[in-house]
Amino acid sequence: MKIKKLLIIGLAATMITIIGGTQQASASTETQTSITDSKTYDKLHSELLDHRKNAPLMIAAHRGQWREYPENSLGSVNEAIEDGTEIVEIDVMLTADGVPVLMHDSTVDRTTNGTGKVSDFTLEEIKELRLKEGLGGKTAKLTDYTVPTLEEAMLAAKDRAIVNLDKGWNIREEMYDVLVETDTVDQGLFKGSPNVEEAAGFMAKDPEILYMHIINNNNADTVDTFPGRQPVAYEIVFNDLKDPQIQPEKVQQIQKNSRVFINVMWYGLAGKYTDEASLRDVNLGWKAVTDLGASILQTDNIEALDYWRDGGNMKFWDAQKGNRTVRVQAEDHLPGGQGVGYYDLDPNRNDPSDADWVDVYDRDGATVVKTNQEGEWAKYEVNIPKSGLYKISGRVSASVAPAGTIRLELDGYFSEEIEVENTTHTRAFELQEWDYRSLEKGTHTFAIHTTSPSFHQLDYIQFDLQK
Repeated sequence: MKIKKLLIIGLAATMITIIGGTQQASASTETQTSITDSKTYDKLHSELLDHRKNAPLMIAAHRGQWREYPENSLGSVNEAIEDGTEIVEIDVMLTADGVPVLMHDSTVDRTTNGTGKVSDFTLEEIKELRLKEGLGGKTAKLTDYTVPTLEEAMLAAKDRAIVNLDKGWNIREEMYDVLVETDTVDQGLFKGSPNVEEAAGFMAKDPEILYMHIINNNNADTVDTFPGRQPVAYEIVFNDLKDPQIQPEKVQQIQKNSRVFINVMWYGLAGKYTDEASLRDVNLGWKAVTDLGASILQTDNIEALDYWRDGGNMKFWDAQKGNRTVRVQAEDHLPGGQGVGYYDLDPNRNDPSDADWVDVYDRDGATVVKTNQEGEWAKYEVNIPKSGLYKISGRVSASVAPAGTIRLELDGYFSEEIEVENTTHTRAFELQEWDYRSLEKGTHTFAIHTTSPSFHQLDYIQFDLQK
């Protein structure tokens, strides 16, 4: 895995200091071979079939490890496994010549340098395309990665992980043929929300087929109605704790024969119990849904969830050992209003009646400042616990490039202009290095100035003492 990004505990106050944690680095490649033997995978397979109420929590990686490799690439599959996931979710579409390939959208536009429907490309043609970084988008950088076939993905994961086959229920027969050819039928997790008879009929064709049934408000009553063999899991999608599919008795009904799978990537999949909320307080996300009965969590934050699952205290998640880390929330500007604590050119777009004009938003659990215009600024204080050289970073997300420029004013001195980098999605937060400053112990005032139109979201500003 590459060096982990710093994610520090959320807080209501302006400043907080934490210490602890270590960093490790290793590498994975597109051609990486299996690192576990079939005996180890047999244990993993048995774990999936363990549906006890207190069964070990399993992690599913949404589109692989897209934070480090293009989504649905072989690199993302390999890295997700290296980073601790037991289940890798991929999306599958058919080419014009009937070959299953990895692609989330029906077109190649968002994630590659091509345009058009997946179904209009032959395999040879789609292999000429190059995947974009992360979650793609019009301005995301191109990589050397190509669109993988399902066969390539299954061979990459063989004897290493379960593969959650999303978007592919309508092409299940073609996917099944690939699994037979690669001897991975017991590793592919088919999923969908068809009628029970259709799903049961497909499972009946091969005892090794793994199937997960998706339930929501409309089909919660399908639990326990499968004849014969039951789904290995139910994916519960809910907006509200009053929804029938998440009621305790329904969850207990599922747990009699199956695992409970819940998505925590963004709002609306599991109410507001998200990854971002969990990074602030696990009781607002991961712990809450596991208390509800979830035994598989699908996430966009593999390493952090794995750390917490292993007993780690999220206050110390990925902090640098021996270093001091201080974080200031972007919404916690100094008081005094317009021209004192901040300067904003238009009212809060989220709530124009708010006396505080700064545009503060809830982004799937992260509290962020966004839509800053050229000339706007916000002022803050930071309490530096020890004199020394500090790296100053911002945790940001952006779906376009350029995503805006800023200047950091600290103790009256301005930085050079800093370009905010495209993270490929507004949900894809990452720490971006801004500046280095020698700071004395004590309270310092700083400001963030927007120097060109901003298309990014700022979560917090972070100060890391360097060795």
